[in-house]
Amino acid sequence: MAGTAILSAISYCFTGMYRMCGKSDHSEPLLIDALTIAKPSFRKSPVISMVKRPFVQFSYDWNEGHKTEIYKNMAERKMLENQISALEKSENADSDEIAELHTKLCDMDVDSFRRIVVDDITPESLVSQLEQNGTLLMISDEAGMLGNFSGRYNNNIPNLDLLLKSWNGETYISDRATRDSIILKNSYLSISLACQPYVFDSIMNNAAFRGSGLVARFVYCFPKSNIGTRKYDTEPISEKIAENYKKLVYKLLYNKFSHNSENEIYLHFDENSYMEFVNLYNNHIESKLITDMAFCKDWGGKYHGLILRLCGIIHCVKCALNNVNPANVDVGIETFCNAVEIGEYYREQAIYAYSLGDVDTATLKAERVIDRIRAKNIRTIRQNELYKICRCTLFRNANDFNETMIMLEEYGYIKRKTVQGANGNNKSSIVLHVNPLIYNS
Repeated sequence: MAGTAILSAISYCFTGMYRMCGKSDHSEPLLIDALTIAKPSFRKSPVISMVKRPFVQFSYDWNEGHKTEIYKNMAERKMLENQISALEKSENADSDEIAELHTKLCDMDVDSFRRIVVDDITPESLVSQLEQNGTLLMISDEAGMLGNFSGRYNNNIPNLDLLLKSWNGETYISDRATRDSIILKNSYLSISLACQPYVFDSIMNNAAFRGSGLVARFVYCFPKSNIGTRKYDTEPISEKIAENYKKLVYKLLYNKFSHNSENEIYLHFDENSYMEFVNLYNNHIESKLITDMAFCKDWGGKYHGLILRLCGIIHCVKCALNNVNPANVDVGIETFCNAVEIGEYYREQAIYAYSLGDVDTATLKAERVIDRIRAKNIRTIRQNELYKICRCTLFRNANDFNETMIMLEEYGYIKRKTVQGANGNNKSSIVLHVNPLIYNS
């Protein structure tokens, strides 16, 4: 979980700076969108908070250290704007002078307070923040903000264009009658999220997310649960590790914020690594699109691109640790092997993720009921009482819940018995007897 969140967050440091080149007509930005799925009490919040902390602190430190220059730049731009406005209102306005001032204003560098991290944000605000900052990192222990893009505040009309384009740095143009046109060139949004299983279910079963290819842009992580066996008196993360992580993030961000070129730098394989990459694609990746990845072809079609992105990120981190310019060194075989090993993990996780997304609703309902029975250690219970315990958006009504009970009885999880009411009460009810074997798994 921590590794996935860090990998995605670190990728922000290279967006807009580097692209990893596979061949002359195929390159990938060094950006990873990641989604970790874990049950409640899995301590997602402390992990994400730890990963996010140096990014938030850096932006604060940077803004504090540069606020004099920022305010000066803002004042100079304001003076130019006032000068232009005064000339335009003057009876003796000189069009050449006005045009010259507009050009000067347009060519002036825009220094503003830097923003790195966003959390709960709407599509409209995201456009504004990307216009000001160029690249952003969306990091949160809740993935609920993705609902903002599925139409939560827009009459259920999805607004996914910017999320899709910012994954690859494509140009985004927004024309609205209520504001000036906005053109975003090479804007990137790195996404590092964690969520509970029910949120993941809604994402995978969202037709807009699935049909647009948004879910195919994520790497997935289902960390193994150790809930129920954890100890409180464990060793905390050492201060040295936390400090080294902070130093690495600060170093990468200083390089990013000092990068003046608008053009991205292309990274390349050495000859040996390139041949291995070609062999991997031709003999392993492509053939698995009709076998292992047959049910996640949209994700599998981007798998070789993921390998390129991982190669570029690992290469740049290694170069930063050794004080080497990444552009001066080709990506070698060791880095390629590292990327393939990590990529294989995410390939297996994606296959698992898509298999969960294809579970039929009836099975999902039955699993939720079994989870509630186990959680409350139920052995015998009336069906209407269990319905009250399990009532949620999965069940439309009591009849819908009864269909799930029939299914569970057919598979031997429960045994149902109709009993008459006590004291001459003719009203019957259904009592459920739970198969004790479900507590052995």
